[in-house]
Amino acid sequence: MIEIEIACNSLTSCTHAALAGASRIELFENLHDGGCTPSSGMIHVAAKLHIPTYVMIRPRGGNFNYSLAEIEVMLNDIEVCKKANVKGIVFGCLTHEGHVDVITNQLLLKAWNGPATFHRAIDRSSDIMEAAAKIADMGFERILSSGGANSAPEGIEVLRKLQKEFGKHIHIQPGAGITPENVAVILQETGCRSIHATCKTTQVSNLGTANPIFANSDNETFSEIGLIKQLIKNANQWHIMNN
Repeated sequence: MIEIEIACNSLTSCTHAALAGASRIELFENLHDGGCTPSSGMIHVAAKLHIPTYVMIRPRGGNFNYSLAEIEVMLNDIEVCKKANVKGIVFGCLTHEGHVDVITNQLLLKAWNGPATFHRAIDRSSDIMEAAAKIADMGFERILSSGGANSAPEGIEVLRKLQKEFGKHIHIQPGAGITPENVAVILQETGCRSIHATCKTTQVSNLGTANPIFANSDNETFSEIGLIKQLIKNANQWHIMNN
């Protein structure tokens, strides 16, 4: 069957992913900036769910070139993940010039000593194919990518090339803009067998908001269980029909 990883920005999202039957969750916070490392409390609670949890190690939004102080933060966050017994971590570091920062990535891999995904920092790299070769050589388990485009549907040709060139050595996982409606096309056109999606929805909740100035302004965005189930169903139906 197809591996479905759900990007989860909250405990609600994690619970929905687990109940819907997702293969794995990528845990993060700060959805607006593309995800940052969640709190220690969130990591420990999510790790107790009956689903493999991969935690994003990213100290801030913005670019993927980190200072020595930020790398120290990342190393400390990795220690939190080890104590929480999470399944894996997700990170990616680039040099000033946009190349894969081999030294920093190897340092973090060594500190973790377990399964790791190189995230969409690869989409910001100067040469995505060259970057993928270095990432595979370093021992990452998986590459999460939109094919160097704003979304996976837009980067489908590059994702196909990544899968053809490196798919036997490392899992290529398309992500960004994948929905129940287009997941079959992504699988068909790329040859990949692992999908990353948020399946997010936004809900207005006034619970606990007594001041009318803030009425209808406390929106919560989370991964919706129905969308996750439909994504899984559509992906696996495609797999059955084509294998």
